[in-house]
Parts: sequence; C-alpha cells; structure tokens
Amino acid sequence: MNQAQEPKTHEGADEASQTPPSSIDNDGEKTHEPKDQSIPAQGPPPNGGPRAWLVVFGGWCCYLSSYGWLSSIGVFQTYYEQTLLPSYSSSTIAWILSVQVFILNGMAPIDGKIFDNYGSSALITIGTFLHVFGIMMISLSTEYYQLFLAQSICSGIGAAMVFHAATNAVSTWFSSRRGLALGLASSGASIGGVIIP
Repeated sequence: MNQAQEPKTHEGADEASQTPPSSIDNDGEKTHEPKDQSIPAQGPPPNGGPRAWLVVFGGWCCYLSSYGWLSSIGVFQTYYEQTLLPSYSSSTIAWILSVQVFILNGMAPIDGKIFDNYGSSALITIGTFLHVFGIMMISLSTEYYQLFLAQSICSGIGAAMVFHAATNAVSTWFSSRRGLALGLASSGASIGGVIIP
C-alpha cells in the first residue's frame, strides 16, 4: 500500500502558516491582505495600434450582422403581411419585430454583466449561435408563434449579445479616440441595413 498520508497536525499548530499575510494599518489594527495578488494592474487603453483597430473591424462586422439585421425589419413586415401571414393584421405582425427591437436594447444590463464577468468571447460565441439558429428557424417557420419565437426571442437575444459585445469591446480599447472608434464600428449597422434586405 503506497498511499501517501498527510502529516497530522493538531489544532492551533503553526497558525501563522495557515492565515493570510497581515499588516498593521494606521489605526493599529491588523488587516489581512488579499490572497490573490497575481492580477496585474491594467494600464490605459492603447488608443490605436493594429490589435485595437482589428477590434474596431470586428465590431463593424458585429454591428453589420446585429443592428444591420434589425435595420431591415421593414422588409420582414411587408413579406409577412403579403406572403407568410396574410390572415394576421399589420399590428399583430409588428409585435414580432418590435419585441426583437426591445430585446436587442433591453438586454444591455444583462449583457454588460456577462461582459464584465466573462469578457466578449462568451457573448460573441453564444450570441452568434443564437442569432444564426434563430435565422435558420425563421426559414422553417410557417406559423405566427414559430416566427415570434425564432425572430423575436432567439434571434433577438443572439443579436443583442453580439451587438453589446462589440460596443463594449471597442470601448475598452480606446479612451481619447473612443468616439471615432465607435463611429467607425457603428457604420456597419448602416451598411448591414443596405445589403441585408
């Protein structure tokens, strides 16, 4: 039996090695320093350079596929009224598209928290999957509820995640040129609104 056994110690033995390092503050009280001191200090954003401008280009692509998609919803309204859902009123069909717009803008606090905790890659990965899956389900949908679930909910949540990841990522790479960077990235939404329909 070659089992390694840990040495047994009694309570109170070698307490100094079991407690975190401490120091004495100005009031004479003992304070404990944080255990994890391996997180490096963040410097200022680079405000340029190849990686920062690649983030802007990636943001441009994200805006094109998320807000550019949203800019073309009028085409969907007309198509649904004339072809796919002729028995429904215009206002009923508009719920599909207006809920999608609401979700894209209303997901900002949730997406911001996810971005703060996990970064943009989690939002981009999940958002891209949901957005593309929602679009694929739109192509198979024939009923109102199917279109609502596919376009409003699934594609709406996915587009929101992609959009907010892009906005937050570009903002973290720039400070003094942030307006220029976000302006260039957001031009993707205009291009998407022209080429997607």
